[in-house]
Parts: sequence; structure tokens; C-alpha cells
Amino acid sequence: MAEKISELVKKEILRLIAIPGIEVNDIPDQVNAKFSTNLDTEKVMDILSDEYLKHNLDLGRRLCCRF
Repeated sequence: MAEKISELVKKEILRLIAIPGIEVNDIPDQVNAKFSTNLDTEKVMDILSDEYLKHNLDLGRRLCCRF
């Protein structure tokens, strides 16, 4: 990513994605209103994919689908 995103904004994105009923398309509007940033859906998806690859979030899926 060319633009650096603060850790506080990343935490807010991860908090919002964990809330049931919030769509990925709604996250940039909420984050932009709260932090006065200029995020779009593509940047949010980049952040989420980076976190997914960094922390191997597929582990929980493998464990629950095993049984």
C-alpha cells in the first residue's frame, strides 16, 4: 500500500468487520466519518487481506470444518 494507515484505523476496521450486519461497503463511510480519512472499499479490502495473510485466520475455519 502506498499510503500508510494508522494502527488505530486498522483496529477500527477489524472491530467493524467483526460486528454482524455491517457490510464491507459500509466500513469506509464509518471510518471516514470517525477519523477524517479518505479510505475506499479497495483500501479496506487490502487491509483485511493483509491481516488475513499475516495471522492465518483460516485456522479457525479448518478446525470447525474438521468435525
